[in-house]
Amino acid sequence: MTSKQLFSGFISFLFFVLFSHSAFAGDMNDLAESIADSTSRLPALIAGFAYLSGLLLATSAIFKSIDHVSNPTQTPIRVPVIRFLIGGALFALPIITEAAITTINGGTITTFTTSDTALYDLSGAFGALTGYLTVGNVNSVMGSIVFSMGQLPALVAMVAYLLALITTVSALYKTRDHVEDPERVPLKDAVIRFITAGLLFGLPTAYEAMYTTINSGGFGFAGAVLQLVSGINFIMSTESATLLTDCNVFAWVSGTTLGDVMCTLLQTTSGLPKFLTIVSYLLGTILGLWAIIKIRDHVNNPSQTALHEGISRLLAAGAFFALPMVALSLQYSVTPNVLAVAVLVGTNTGFVSGTPTCGSANSLDVAMACFMDDILGPSHVLLNFFCFVAGLIFVMIGISRLTKSAQEGARGPGGIGTVTTFLIGGLLMSATTILRAISGSLFGVFGMQTATTASLAYTGTMTAAETAAAYNVIDAVLKFMIVIGMISFVRGLFIMRDVSEGSQGASTMAGMTHIMGGALAVNLGPVINAVQATLGITTFGVTFS
Repeated sequence: MTSKQLFSGFISFLFFVLFSHSAFAGDMNDLAESIADSTSRLPALIAGFAYLSGLLLATSAIFKSIDHVSNPTQTPIRVPVIRFLIGGALFALPIITEAAITTINGGTITTFTTSDTALYDLSGAFGALTGYLTVGNVNSVMGSIVFSMGQLPALVAMVAYLLALITTVSALYKTRDHVEDPERVPLKDAVIRFITAGLLFGLPTAYEAMYTTINSGGFGFAGAVLQLVSGINFIMSTESATLLTDCNVFAWVSGTTLGDVMCTLLQTTSGLPKFLTIVSYLLGTILGLWAIIKIRDHVNNPSQTALHEGISRLLAAGAFFALPMVALSLQYSVTPNVLAVAVLVGTNTGFVSGTPTCGSANSLDVAMACFMDDILGPSHVLLNFFCFVAGLIFVMIGISRLTKSAQEGARGPGGIGTVTTFLIGGLLMSATTILRAISGSLFGVFGMQTATTASLAYTGTMTAAETAAAYNVIDAVLKFMIVIGMISFVRGLFIMRDVSEGSQGASTMAGMTHIMGGALAVNLGPVINAVQATLGITTFGVTFS
């Protein structure tokens, strides 16, 4: 059977078990437990079949011995001998399976039970996240999904165990066929089945090898589920010098302003990175199992199944297991100092002195200033979080493309689209740092703070209230442009990725325009200063520092 036939059969088997329980009602854990209970006697059935087959082979071996004595030329001695040996092996199937297991895992004997959680139980992996226990938010939905499918890895282990038993019996028969007719059945057919059975029996060991191939940190593939890229990364770079002032994901925000709503949105979706890590783990378990079967198919029929189909799935499975490490590697490759993210905008953003009193705004200028003062920090933090999650998704998309063929073109494993997907994923997870780097390259802002403090050259004929109103308007405009600039910059990264994918509606010019335009919008104050200096009109108008 090919890998496609095996997986098709497995899916059909799942539906059969599901609909054979007319009273079934529950989540995925209940389904997994139901399947495990329904198939708990299958190993004994397979062992019974092996025992009966051993009896038949032993009987046929006796008759073949008689045939050999009667006509040695037509029935060579190897025929009855191999049938005696294979019959004995089928009688002693547990010993054969133990040998297959210890060949892979170095001597550790593992046994199968219907509650086997040797891979990983996802039920407790989601952790205690802010807002998880609050009914009706995104975190609670993601937590419910994770808890409802926590036993799926154990189901994968059970399927692998059953496949391993069947493959072991098949390997014994292929060994007999090779000895009796070596020209028709090559030895590799039996050997690859023994190796495949050992890998399926020792699935945790095989997965550990896939994981450590990508990450040699020694945490283990189960530990990768618990390792999430530092939670503080996506909430840094706020308007305040104190990094967690505007939106603190670890403490509920109380208030009813638009900025508070943005902070609440961040808090109630803060589990997305960890949820994606858990989904990645599940994808790794499926791809790892598929990879083992693909390698077997290649050995059996190299012309039909290329070697890269199995190897690429092994690498992809390891990368999915180690998603946090892969993401960190991409992030650090783009911005080595990502953990030292500082403040993009200054603590004094547009006011010469003081801040507007927003409790009782009675003019349009104060309302504008209060509005932008409220949403600037939360907008920045929320955008950082969005970029972080989008970057993780792009990394997962890039890993999944490792399993494709070169015929996919730009979206193949070595295509420009796949390479750019990884690159843009790293850039998105460090979007603020990249934007600060571009700002520093354009305007030499070594302090990494854009000039936003306005100073009017002529205020002699203006009252204090009129001057304050002018500063309020200028401040609101600058903050608005900072928000628009950050969004434009991120949009430019998405467009550049679409260009590499060959999308018809995207162009390099549009992407670069968004990127550079976003950087200029964030630094509107320095841009105005530069224009005034170029025109020689710095002695009047408005300047920024």
